Order: sequence, then C-alpha cells, then structure tokens
Amino acid sequence: MKKTLILTITLAPFFIACSTKEVCKQPGVLDLSNKTMSFIKGGDFFMGDYNDTFGDKTPKEVAVSSYYIDKTEVTNGIYRAYLEERCDVRRPKYIDDPVLGADELPVVDITYYEAKEFCEHYSKRLPTEAEWEYAARGNLEIKRFPWGDEQNTSFMNYRDSNIKWSTPSMTYMPNNYEVYDMSGNVREWVEDTYEKDFYKRSCLLSPINIKAPIKTLNIKKLYKSNCYLDPLNESEGKFKVNRGGSWSYAEGYPATVSFRFFDEPDNSFNDLGFRCAHGADKELWMVKKFKENYQKVEELLGTGK
Repeated sequence: MKKTLILTITLAPFFIACSTKEVCKQPGVLDLSNKTMSFIKGGDFFMGDYNDTFGDKTPKEVAVSSYYIDKTEVTNGIYRAYLEERCDVRRPKYIDDPVLGADELPVVDITYYEAKEFCEHYSKRLPTEAEWEYAARGNLEIKRFPWGDEQNTSFMNYRDSNIKWSTPSMTYMPNNYEVYDMSGNVREWVEDTYEKDFYKRSCLLSPINIKAPIKTLNIKKLYKSNCYLDPLNESEGKFKVNRGGSWSYAEGYPATVSFRFFDEPDNSFNDLGFRCAHGADKELWMVKKFKENYQKVEELLGTGK
C-alpha cells in the first residue's frame, strides 16, 4: 500500500502539467486598444484586380462588418510569450535563433492550424480573406498596394529590397488604417479555404419584403448564401489561403493587396506568418445599404412602388 500511495503522489503533478490542450499559465487578456489592434469600420469595397496575372480575382463588390485586426504580424517576442503559456505547442524552427528569432521580427514556420490556435487562445481568430484585403487597402480603392500602384522598396520588404529576410515590425510606414506590412515582409495565413473561382461567382439579389421595417430584416437573407456580405469560404479543400507576399517574392508572385496564394494547412515556411482579428458589432448601415440597392433594382425593372 505504501508503494502505491507514493507512486500516485509522485505522478499526479506530472499528469496535471502535461495533459493536452492545457495552459501552463493563465491566458493573456484580449487587448482591443489602439496600441495593438486597429478598429476597421465596416464598409463595402471592390475586392480583386482586373490586371491579375493569374486571372482568378475579377473584382466584386464585397461588404464586411466592423472588426479589429492586429496592427502588425505576430512577432517572435509575442509568440515566445505564448509558448510559455502553453504546454503542448511546437516551437517554430527559427524562434530560438540569436538573429532570426529577434523579438521584433514576425514569427515564421507556423502552420495554419498553429496560427488559428494562437488566435483562439487569446479569444481572437484569423481574419477572413475579405477582411484582410479590406484592411490592406487602407481605404484606397482599386490600388495594387496600400500606398498606390507601383512596387517600391521604400514601402515594403520584397525580393528587390535585397534584405534576404523579414524586417522588424513597423519598419515601413503603415497604411491609412494604421496597419503595417500588408505587402511584403511575410505572407499571412487567413481563414478561407482556397478555391480559384470563389470570388468570381455571380451575386443575385433574393426576394425580400422591401416594406418591412429595417430592424426586422436579417442581413444574411438579403443576398443568397453564397454572396458577398462577410464572405468566408468554409468548404472542405486541400489548401488554405495566405495573403500579402513576402521578402522572397518578386514580380510574378507580387505582394499586391489582391494577390492570393495558398498552401496545405499543415505546411510551414520561413516567409509565412500571420496576424489575428476580432469581430465587432455589425453595422445597421449594411441593412440600409442592401435595402436601398434592392429598391433601385426594383425601380429599374419597373416594379418599384
């Protein structure tokens, strides 16, 4: 009996410390202040680019609800603090390197699943493709980059910069939404499953009662379910999307705000990182906008009252 009792007491702390999916310390508090995240006011924009080399992003008018997004890519320093809070998370390849693991550099060698789990640990999530591009554009319509239409080594870190690795967060100027490195530096995982033609689908208005009070309308029902109000491709697929290009990208794989790339979700690379997002309350303006649009269509068809 004594041996059994001693063995039980000895193993109990070990079992508690290493049980899967457990935190080692209390998770950090979600910070929605303007120090770490930018608040992005909901709106509509043209997502995509007519001049895309790969021909899979014909512009479509997309609307997104308000949300928050990290100002910077998640850094080695932040991810290292996360590793201290988790017992069961793989250490990325470069995070302990004396040079490449510098605190202010974006963390890389992260899979989609690891990025998603990090965000969820802090009550956040990965941004959708639409949210990512809306934030990247910084309220500049139909531009290729957050600053305009020309590639420029003064505004982003890509292959022509000849830096050969990522640069510290906030090295370059932010866009109009105070978000950094949306072009170049490291490409970023987003939530969507990759499907080449997902943003080419036509979007037709569904019948609604245009005389109904605005507050009673369900904004998800104003359009068919496959349309472009907070779009997210949740279908099963082999690949997940990543956005923004990286320090290793040159012309042909550009770091434009519309360029879509993809990888298998359990793959990781030395130029692939992420940032997190967090939802905010939906805006009533969306309901008003789509109701007005429907009325305009009715009038054009000669059926408006």
